[in-house]
Amino acid sequence: MSEETHPLQNDWVLWEHKSASGSKDPSKWKENMEQLCEFSTVEQFWKYFNHLPRPSDVFFDGDCRKKVGPEGKTIEEYSLFKKGIEPEWGDPQNVIGGEWFCRQYFELDVLDLYWQNLVIAVVSETLEDSADEDRTFEDHINGARVVDKSRHYAMYRFEVWINTRDQTLKDRIRDRLVKIMTDGQPTSRKTQPKFDWKDHSA
Repeated sequence: MSEETHPLQNDWVLWEHKSASGSKDPSKWKENMEQLCEFSTVEQFWKYFNHLPRPSDVFFDGDCRKKVGPEGKTIEEYSLFKKGIEPEWGDPQNVIGGEWFCRQYFELDVLDLYWQNLVIAVVSETLEDSADEDRTFEDHINGARVVDKSRHYAMYRFEVWINTRDQTLKDRIRDRLVKIMTDGQPTSRKTQPKFDWKDHSA
């Protein structure tokens, strides 16, 4: 008898982006993008996510840029997107919208907490406020990314990509993002993500 599974509303793909060894060529960036896994149930999600190195395990920590695996790769981004949507601006579902992004320094435990909260909210499609009756957010969320933007000092970036530029929806999604991501953060910690908007274009 097979174990019961709990299907998600959508299938999701998790991507890893390695550093492009100093190259800024966009095609080289895509060459360094690798699909790690895809999942469609709660059980599959936790199977993969529990074994995924946390951002703090692989990102620059202010002292060193970490090497991962036997080949010593450097990971600079994780992307989680609905299956069929690639984490690049030119994808048809991305080009019609844009992203909320937050570029700040976060202490490493906060970095991990925000990423975990964001991923769980996106996958479980709980960005909507429970009081909302229309529950339209899930149709507009394409994916989320966490990026190591560090150079000589630690700096990280969170992004949520959506397929709309409707101002009302954008503002509601931003407000929910802040609440979702900071859930579980001790009240003594004053860190708050500050989001800005960027339109995507081909």
